Amino acid sequence: MYMEWARFRKTDENGRHYFQIYSFPCTWAAAMPKEPGTGRISEAAALAYSIISMSGWQWRTPCHCVECTITAKCAQRDAS
Repeated sequence: MYMEWARFRKTDENGRHYFQIYSFPCTWAAAMPKEPGTGRISEAAALAYSIISMSGWQWRTPCHCVECTITAKCAQRDAS
């Protein structure tokens, strides 16, 4: 089964950015509700379909933008 994924940029309680990613079957993607004006799958739909699908997954990946990289380096330096 071919899978499609949707990525949404988020910010945690500490102000760090991350991407919340959901995977779901490609055949379901065409039937998913889209956000008006963007044509993107809504996050609520992506979450629901990733839970419903036996092969669906959810995961988080860190952001590597300049702001996040500087914040991470400062935190490492302060911890040592």
